[in-house]
Amino acid sequence: MSRSLKIILGAAALLSSAGLAQAGGSGCTNCYKQVVHPPQYRTVDETVLVRPAQTIAHRTPAEFGTVQETVVIHPARTVAREIPAQLGTVAEQIMISPARKEWQVTTDAHGRQIGCWVKIPAQYAVQHRTVVVRPAQVVHETIPAVHGTRTRQVMVRAPQVHHEVIPPQYATRQRTEMVAPASASWQPMGGGHHRPRHW
Repeated sequence: MSRSLKIILGAAALLSSAGLAQAGGSGCTNCYKQVVHPPQYRTVDETVLVRPAQTIAHRTPAEFGTVQETVVIHPARTVAREIPAQLGTVAEQIMISPARKEWQVTTDAHGRQIGCWVKIPAQYAVQHRTVVVRPAQVVHETIPAVHGTRTRQVMVRAPQVHHEVIPPQYATRQRTEMVAPASASWQPMGGGHHRPRHW
């Protein structure tokens, strides 16, 4: 029982005893009885937060692929190549002895000796000798580069982070609240039509 209700009931008891004393005891013609009214309650609905909003990070890893690319295995280079001399044989006529005059003595048919100068032509011979047809030389030759193909891994897509927002979650619950507190009142006794008195 609440303190206010106790005070009301105590005051009512005092008034009741005083009224009975003034009325002279049992000969009460204007009497009241005390009626206690319990407190009144009602049920109300209210919205409460069950779970606050939250953000969840979804991470997507990086994606990789393979590509083929052309690489140089051996770079281009220049080398020196020596070409030897080219030789040949040529024939040439050389003079063995020059033309000259020579005194010759002959005997004719009569047994006489006859002397005269005789011209002897020059004498030649064919001589073979080796000659250089093309001299030795150095030729610089360029060797092209050698290429090949290799496969390597590359990143196709970088890692990503996607944030998902989950809204807050609410629920409805019921609670009881007091509409009117407990009270007490006096009502006439004996079927009279007197107005009740509230304390």
